[in-house]
Amino acid sequence: MRSLWIQRINAGTRQHGVNYGNFMHGLNKENIQLNRKVLSELSMQEPYSFKALVDISRNAFPGNKNVVLPPRKANVPINA
Repeated sequence: MRSLWIQRINAGTRQHGVNYGNFMHGLNKENIQLNRKVLSELSMQEPYSFKALVDISRNAFPGNKNVVLPPRKANVPINA
């Protein structure tokens, strides 16, 4: 279950331009002690609350500020 929670948290943080490790580090620096299960549920059920946590984490840890997402690949059929 732990790996599933981490995947869900990572998916939520990537939507806001932060990776999982930096997000967790920022929360630890701010002494926000929510476990992975709760963070996973917040990312799925409460996107605005989760965004607030991402913003807090981003401000606490300078490494979160300049994360660039990789470009998305276009869905092009192989036989085109």
